Amino acid sequence: MSANVYNVIWADDECATLEKDGTIRKLFDEKNIEVLKYVPTSEALKDAIECYKDKIDAVIVDGNFPKGDVEYVESDDISGLIHTISFIELYNSKRDIPFFLYTAKKGFLDNKCKNGELDYFIKLDRYIQKGNVRDLVEKIIEDVDHIHSVEFMVKKKYQYLIDIASKINVQCGENLHQLLLDEARDKNFNRSIDLFNQLRGFLERIMEECRSNYIIPQTIKTLNNFKNFYTYISYRDSRTSELVRKWKGVTLNGIQYKPKDDIMPIPLGYSVEKLVDILQDGSHKSVGLNLNVSEYTINAKSPFLFRACLYLVMDILRWYNEIIEKLQNQDLNPPLYESNPISR
Repeated sequence: MSANVYNVIWADDECATLEKDGTIRKLFDEKNIEVLKYVPTSEALKDAIECYKDKIDAVIVDGNFPKGDVEYVESDDISGLIHTISFIELYNSKRDIPFFLYTAKKGFLDNKCKNGELDYFIKLDRYIQKGNVRDLVEKIIEDVDHIHSVEFMVKKKYQYLIDIASKINVQCGENLHQLLLDEARDKNFNRSIDLFNQLRGFLERIMEECRSNYIIPQTIKTLNNFKNFYTYISYRDSRTSELVRKWKGVTLNGIQYKPKDDIMPIPLGYSVEKLVDILQDGSHKSVGLNLNVSEYTINAKSPFLFRACLYLVMDILRWYNEIIEKLQNQDLNPPLYESNPISR
């Protein structure tokens, strides 16, 4: 297995000297750190980031370097640093690129920058004394590996939904987090039954919360009833040829239940029926479907069917949270369904 290569750009007015430094080159070679480009100004740094934006793993900047080309760099010139700080957030909104401040003038900068200019570097422990190149190297490797880790990527992408699940209870949030981690780590697609089973269990928990909050009837206690309750049908009226759209609903104990209009978005309602069938079959909890979901996933070595189900369940979680907020704000009043006895 080949070692990771860490691609960096280094901004320093003394970049020519740094490029020839034997100690730095030796340590960088040992740790597989490759400097894509040395630049002397922050304007050149910005251009380099644009040029190498898909390859950069980290950026190193000096504290005392200029924003643009100058004949002589003053000893107190921090215009390059201030300019760099102004665009860190821009590039980190696209993807995470750690910036490291590697300077010989920490005391000077501490006195000069007293309005939070250095907060990014200090809070993330990326403020390093020049000369401690081994500390710099170790911190680059640590932070880049962390950013590329499954744990970091899952939290960055799904923290909002994990927080929603945690509102149900802490365990629910932890379960979703673990499910997302397990899916991301399943590189061989050999955990199909377990993952579908976990996801089915998570959807059941959302269903239980819907029941507790009178979003669905108290009598709905299985996913099959849940999917039938939200089945949305459309047909042409034989007399008028007009298209009729309505919730099919579910009949339990002689009473027909239907969602109130506009509670479940139609696209989501259309998806629930197939979603439940796939989850039931994939987790081997349904008899008679014979969809061979797990076999397909394992043989095709494809994550996409499970991910489609995962995203739908997370969209149902998002929808559930939206409904709860409307109930709390009294924009909606429970129950959120209609019930009518079936005449015999």
